Amino acid sequence: MQKFIQIITLTLALSVTACRHIPMQMGDSADVDVVAKVDDKTLLGADIKRDMPKNLSSVDSVTFAKMYIENWVLNQLKMRRAEEVLSSHQADIERLVEGYRQSLIMRQLDQYYIDNTIDLEITDKQLSAYYRANSASFKLDHNKVRGVVVKTPKNFRNTSTLTTALKGVAKRGDAEEVRALCEKHNLQFSDLTSQWVTYSDFLSNLPTERSSSYTSLLGKSGVQQMSSDGATFYFVIIDIARKGEVAPLECVKEDIRRRLYAERRTDIVGRYEAELKRDAIISGRVTLVDSTLLQSMSYVPEQAVSVDTTIVDTEEIIEEEIPGDID
Repeated sequence: MQKFIQIITLTLALSVTACRHIPMQMGDSADVDVVAKVDDKTLLGADIKRDMPKNLSSVDSVTFAKMYIENWVLNQLKMRRAEEVLSSHQADIERLVEGYRQSLIMRQLDQYYIDNTIDLEITDKQLSAYYRANSASFKLDHNKVRGVVVKTPKNFRNTSTLTTALKGVAKRGDAEEVRALCEKHNLQFSDLTSQWVTYSDFLSNLPTERSSSYTSLLGKSGVQQMSSDGATFYFVIIDIARKGEVAPLECVKEDIRRRLYAERRTDIVGRYEAELKRDAIISGRVTLVDSTLLQSMSYVPEQAVSVDTTIVDTEEIIEEEIPGDID
């Protein structure tokens, strides 16, 4: 600690000229940790050490301390100047600061309830149910496909075997036979059967030109091919999801997961807020002139649970009965 104070003291002497008029008895035991003062504000070496990143070299430690002290001194001077020139706005500033402080605290409280309540598991059944109920919101803005692409040299002799295997992919969607054939003959193989990709990404595996349109290929079935630079590309498109259609479930699963998670967060916060209000009203902690508003605030909605999912239907929430007269 003594070595750290020596570094800070040296840094202070080199960098903080704004405080030269302030007496600092670094040798006194009472002020041994003081590294800067501005008016009645004091900066301690422990404050800098607390905020200093770990494993810094001696040079970097001095640099960090120098910047920290300079920033601290400037902040204190600016705060004092603000008090002088913004005194007429003090009430507004305090109101804004208090509002921001409360917002931070309430956000932390919401997160506390979420962390201790939320169910992170989202089942395939729940995904499917949400997909069916909200399919209209999953319209595609571009074509998506599934398929395979094989690149062969022009002198490749087993084209008939390869074509037969690719026809099998078109019929069954199984690319293992093609994969084995490509491994045997060291052919470049792009297997895009297990995931949906944009049509432009699929075309990037083929010798296509940006200025040309290849939409017509989507209307063809079976094995297709292109040639370029001494190579032949064989490809099969086994599934198409066209622009404007509802996206396949596999394409939007992660989007649905995020939506369900967000809905659960909102539901948790909404329910605990409603319970807070109701409990406070029942216990007499809340007084309102508007009796109708008081009664509406005392409702705590029951969670509507679907047969297939645990998704809350906010339009069909069942409200609990209002308790008797509330004092």
